[in-house]
Amino acid sequence: MMTRTVAPATFYDISRDATIRPSCREFASRLTFFLMSLAICLAIVAAPPAAHAQASRPAAATDASAADLRYMDRPIATFRASLSGATPQQRADRSYAVLDGLPESVLSLPTQAVQASMGQNHGVVFRRGDRILFALLAGDVDEADDRPFEVIAQETQVRLDTALAARRAQLHWPNIIRGILLSLLATVVLGVVVWIAGRLQTRFQTRIQYAVEAHLLRRTSQTFDWTGSAFQLARQIVQLLFLFFVAALVYLYLIYVLERFPVSEPMGERLSSFLWDLLNTFALGIVNAIPGLIAIAVIFLLTRALHNLINNVFSAIQQRHLNIPGLHPDTAGASRRIVAIVVWALALTFAYPYFPGAQSDVFKGLSVLLGLMISLGSAGIVNQLMSGIVVTYSRAFQAGDMVQIGDTAGVVVSVDTLSVKLTNVRREEVTIPNAVVVGAIVHNFSSRDGKAPALVVTSVTIGYDTPWRQVQAMLSLAAARTKSVAQSPAPFVLQRSLSDFYIEYDLHVAPVNPAQRLVMLSELHSQIVDVFNEYGVQIMSPHFEEQPEIPVVIAREGWAPSPAQESAGPRGANET
Repeated sequence: MMTRTVAPATFYDISRDATIRPSCREFASRLTFFLMSLAICLAIVAAPPAAHAQASRPAAATDASAADLRYMDRPIATFRASLSGATPQQRADRSYAVLDGLPESVLSLPTQAVQASMGQNHGVVFRRGDRILFALLAGDVDEADDRPFEVIAQETQVRLDTALAARRAQLHWPNIIRGILLSLLATVVLGVVVWIAGRLQTRFQTRIQYAVEAHLLRRTSQTFDWTGSAFQLARQIVQLLFLFFVAALVYLYLIYVLERFPVSEPMGERLSSFLWDLLNTFALGIVNAIPGLIAIAVIFLLTRALHNLINNVFSAIQQRHLNIPGLHPDTAGASRRIVAIVVWALALTFAYPYFPGAQSDVFKGLSVLLGLMISLGSAGIVNQLMSGIVVTYSRAFQAGDMVQIGDTAGVVVSVDTLSVKLTNVRREEVTIPNAVVVGAIVHNFSSRDGKAPALVVTSVTIGYDTPWRQVQAMLSLAAARTKSVAQSPAPFVLQRSLSDFYIEYDLHVAPVNPAQRLVMLSELHSQIVDVFNEYGVQIMSPHFEEQPEIPVVIAREGWAPSPAQESAGPRGANET
């Protein structure tokens, strides 16, 4: 290789004096570029942002003091040092002007790299024939690049030859015609494939509609037809898949068309590289996620097996086939739900690190959102949940029991996690929060575990002029005539108080159905009135007006009028 010293002024004088003499073939080549403008514009829109920012002019490098030389959309060199007062950006602009002004006759000549010293700068001058293209200085080498300067110069020469060869090929008419014909053929193929895909989309939607109407319509509810919503969802999914398929075809079409012309080949290569990098990243993500997915599957299977075991154990307890101290059949259902929630929560905690993207910002933001929601709503929810656990495990009542909670009486419909629902005699559904149930007094009137139900008491007050044996007998007779009163345990009467003007009698009875407590009381009161009317005894409570002349007492022979018996006394008090 020949070595000579080139003065800096001489080098840049040559670049300034270089003239552009376009030939007729160059003019025709520029005209063909206009025919390709639509495809190139679409590609520029689809390409990465950095791709078209440097398509025609030299662009500044990442370093503020560096400038890139690009020609035919191909990188050639990066200038970092100043030369003869010219900044790296000015050197790149002048070098681009020289390359762009080369006549076609020079493009066929070989590139020469000449070692040169320009003042205190040492480097390589690239030339073709008698035209100096640009100089690469030792100061242009990146400090982080430890390769020899000769290797960097050789790579720069290769890139320069590639860019100039692309310009020469672009000026060759057969290449342009072949590129246009292949692009037109690709356009026709794209149109045919999109048309076929559109027809297949229509047929597929028709088949989906037929399947929905034939197989799902007969299974739908009589009051709500969800087949329309199902078909609409399936139709939108098919349309999205069709649009994705068409977008992928258009992207591949742009890559193919751009690579048919030398001037746009780098842009096509960038689009192709972006696509392959995307597919490679996606494939590597799937491969890297496989071990985590296997771990999640193992955790899920083990948790499901444990859940089935828990269900079997608590089902046996609920059916009284298994007896475990501390666990009752009444609370087995609630215990099963609590244990299942704990087991699945632990499983989710163990599996969370293995989810794909668990360490991403999306999952972190979701965790913050869930934590905020739990923090804001935990006070009331936790209070209700804990109260629900207390209500469940206290076994104070169960569904179907006749209870009174505070001032509300009714039949228990359900005992839920957050509330208890009752149905009163007016068929109103009353919802009582569990926190209120825990703080209230609960009366359960139903029988449980084979025990006798709670007794119902009704009172009458009769004056002292009526024999107490007769009153007790009439109350017992009224209880016996009431069909909704259980005869075992037998009803009994107690004299609760001896007031100033009357005696207060309490009739204790056991209802056949505790849920019909109020209905039973109404029937019992009717029978009491009928029996007292039948035997001519007034149900009244006399008050003092004046002292009678004759004491109001009952003679011995009148102590047991019908239906009373001489030996009659309180019955049933000791039979409970």
